[in-house]
Amino acid sequence: MILNKPEAGMTLIELMIAMAIFAVMTASIMITFDSFQKGKDITDRSSKRLKEYQLAFNIISRDVQQILPRPITDEFGTEVPLYSMRSENGAEIEFTRAGWNRSPFSKNKRSELQRVSYYLEENKLMRATWRVLDRAEDTQPVRTELLEDVDTASFVFTYQDKQKAWKTVELWPPETYVTGGSGEPRTNIPEREFLLLPRVLEIKLSTPDFGDISRKFLIANCLVDVFYPIAEGEEPLGGGCGS
Repeated sequence: MILNKPEAGMTLIELMIAMAIFAVMTASIMITFDSFQKGKDITDRSSKRLKEYQLAFNIISRDVQQILPRPITDEFGTEVPLYSMRSENGAEIEFTRAGWNRSPFSKNKRSELQRVSYYLEENKLMRATWRVLDRAEDTQPVRTELLEDVDTASFVFTYQDKQKAWKTVELWPPETYVTGGSGEPRTNIPEREFLLLPRVLEIKLSTPDFGDISRKFLIANCLVDVFYPIAEGEEPLGGGCGS
């Protein structure tokens, strides 16, 4: 009588070793996948954030490239007009721009010039626009959020004075134009001076993710002389496209 030999199998130790190897491989795969997923999330967030910056600066560039020398009347009916561009504290800016196209199907006629403002509110870079240039008491701006998570925003202006000297200031118009250097506000400001534009506008942003960001935009300030030719006996404001 022939007895059947017992079938060969895995011992308990071999089974435990196999399970340990499988566990290590599984853990390695999970760690690799998790690392890849985190890296992808970071890349996606950075890419999305970069697109937000690009969109914001594209909008700013579009506005700045179409700045025109057009003073306005404020909502209080003040006799002294607001400068074509103004920035009273360096943390906000307001100016007049062209290119506000009107739909040919619109029944309401309006100017193609638009008053635009940029400022920081609750760590958000905001853009405000007005539907009219010369405001009434009930005129309200249309506000749009351009960029969030912005710590600080400031504006710097470079211009050429009447002596053809290049200067950089953080307020617009420059203090020397507002006070004449005396420290007291001037009373008889020539109408032409309200058209004053800088040559270069620089915007500076401080952000938690990209750090400090600076962009400079060239302004065609010679448009002052194009739209408002110098009368006999008047002096140019300084600067110009050919400077």
